[in-house]
Amino acid sequence: MVSIILPSLHHPRFELQYPYASIGIASVLAPSFASSRMITTKHIYFLLQIAHSVGAFHASRSFILRSPSILFSSEKENLPSTYDISLPAGLRGEAVRSALKSDRGVCFNFTCPSNSVRNVGVVKVSGKGTAGFLNNKLSDTFPSKIDEAISLFNPNGLEVKVERGVVTDAGLLNSKGQIIDVLNVCSFPSSDGIEAHMMTSPGHAGSQLFDRLDPFIFPLDGVKLIDMCPSEVGQPSEKSQVFTFAATKIETAQNCIKGSVLPIFDEWNLETFFTFPSNKNECIRYTFSKGENEYAELIVCEEVMLPSCVSRGYTVVISDHTLKNSDRPTLGSRVWELSTSERNFNGPVALGQLEYETLRIEGGKPGFGCEMTGHIKKADDTGENSVIITKASPLELDLEHVVDQQKGCYQGQEGVVSLLKNKKGVPRNLYSVTFPEEDNFYEGQKDEEEYSNHPNRIPNETKIPKAGDAMYVLGSNKTIKVGTLTSVAERGGTSFPETVALALVRRSESILQKMKKLDLEIDRDNFNEETFDVILENGMTRGLLKATPARRLKFGQNMFEIEQWATSDDNGQEDTGSIMGFLPDSNSDQGDILSVPNIDEDDSDNDDDAGFDDSNEEELNAAIEASRIAAEEARRKEEKLSILQNRAMEAVAKRKAAKEDAQAKKETVEQIDEVDIESEAKRKALKLDMLKKKAEEAMARRKDKKD
Repeated sequence: MVSIILPSLHHPRFELQYPYASIGIASVLAPSFASSRMITTKHIYFLLQIAHSVGAFHASRSFILRSPSILFSSEKENLPSTYDISLPAGLRGEAVRSALKSDRGVCFNFTCPSNSVRNVGVVKVSGKGTAGFLNNKLSDTFPSKIDEAISLFNPNGLEVKVERGVVTDAGLLNSKGQIIDVLNVCSFPSSDGIEAHMMTSPGHAGSQLFDRLDPFIFPLDGVKLIDMCPSEVGQPSEKSQVFTFAATKIETAQNCIKGSVLPIFDEWNLETFFTFPSNKNECIRYTFSKGENEYAELIVCEEVMLPSCVSRGYTVVISDHTLKNSDRPTLGSRVWELSTSERNFNGPVALGQLEYETLRIEGGKPGFGCEMTGHIKKADDTGENSVIITKASPLELDLEHVVDQQKGCYQGQEGVVSLLKNKKGVPRNLYSVTFPEEDNFYEGQKDEEEYSNHPNRIPNETKIPKAGDAMYVLGSNKTIKVGTLTSVAERGGTSFPETVALALVRRSESILQKMKKLDLEIDRDNFNEETFDVILENGMTRGLLKATPARRLKFGQNMFEIEQWATSDDNGQEDTGSIMGFLPDSNSDQGDILSVPNIDEDDSDNDDDAGFDDSNEEELNAAIEASRIAAEEARRKEEKLSILQNRAMEAVAKRKAAKEDAQAKKETVEQIDEVDIESEAKRKALKLDMLKKKAEEAMARRKDKKD
């Protein structure tokens, strides 16, 4: 039994798109239903089916699962969201997953003018020295020339040039071989050999990249840099716009571009000759001429700024220079307006930077400012902020593909080569960490306040995880450090009752050796196959360490299509089919109340809303049952906290006993040594006496002989 309430769920497209559902899920409930009502899981599942059928939870009215493990507010308020941020993170996370798996897909605006925290920058490199410049500054290899593959079209008397180029993912490193950013470089043929567009990772502004590289360019280099996405511009035509269209299936992303991008270029009749890149290593540039010095560019590449196990799709870069003496919006602005328009019924669902950040962390992709030379602000014991700078090699972040190991003479080469020659491998690796809600009853949580006056209550030291927190082996009394959190997603943002994070973790061999010395249980040779229990510093927060989905899943597998609808902690329980990942308590009655109906069943004996006409007695019994389950859940969490505390106390006691035993052995050895010294002294004294007697006897004999 769970409770629901019906707040507004704002999304810019829903009411006009689905007029029959503008009443929304609230209409399913009888008018006699109050804003909070006890209903069964069967009813919730029915509501979820309706929500999915009308566009991935994008309804004007919806519901919130009344559960402590799902009612999370946003803790990343500096990142914007297209959803009402006051809604539960679990509900928003489920909406994102449903949209990715639907036939509509999602879209991101990576040049959002209102908030640039996770925006993407584009810097254009041109001139005869372009290839040499890229090869000297970046970790992958770039060709000095690309075979021209140019097609010309003349629709409506206007010229369109189509060029096929090469996509290269390359690392921008510092002098020590530590990665600053991964750049997606689109190279195209030119009269000087090649020209390139360097696209940064979300969060790395193009102006930052321009300011970093421009001071090292000299006139004789023959290179010119242009910031295509400046933060401040005089005219809209001076700024390019970057949009990403993604879904679990690439065909869905292609339909998004066909429906949202191509119609904007109908003046050039683009639909008649448009083609997609054939693979991830190819990009296509369309140049549209309109008049003297008036033109527009459209670059398309197969890139989504996320791991392929999360989504696939395309990123488009639109540059509009056709606005002379015109007040109309740019082509890019019109593309985004059409993509998110209420009239575009089959268009993609617009997601914000908050949703992107959750997907990035969940999929295991390193982020700029976090894993890649990040500056992490962490509050110390005095409450003041300290800055932790993450310095990692691309090899430590599973970014081997951005480094050409056969290449020489590029910035940071020595640092990369030294790691490649290290027989022990890289000192750290990137891992995912999951903090299940059922194992962590966080300090300050509402339910904790209700039980705070319990006579046998243990003080709660479970803290919400933050970037910069150190992790230790559970049961080691925080003596064996595992690594450090580098990114933490929104609590509950994955739609499951959990918090996901990324962490840089030390070599597993050294950690396992230290565990062996403390006689801690070891049932694995590494951390890649199974989960591994860790605990955060300054608290009792328990997490599960495992390989990132980007490394764990095979190429072509999607983590949302193969995942189990269950809690993140694999405790051997079977999935009940619950949409939000709830599992029944092992001690509770698993009758009709907690059963999930089969949507394929023909339930002709019951109407869709028949279960809502309950009697007062049934409501009372339902309320009693809900209270009993809540009390049982609180008791179980109390026991878990006690178990974790006892484990820590046992580890301390074991360590203390080992120390006392070592001291006792030392004292015994010292006593034995004292006895041995005394015996040796006696033996030497006896020997001296014997030698003295022998000498006296010899002297007496000599004297007698003389006489």
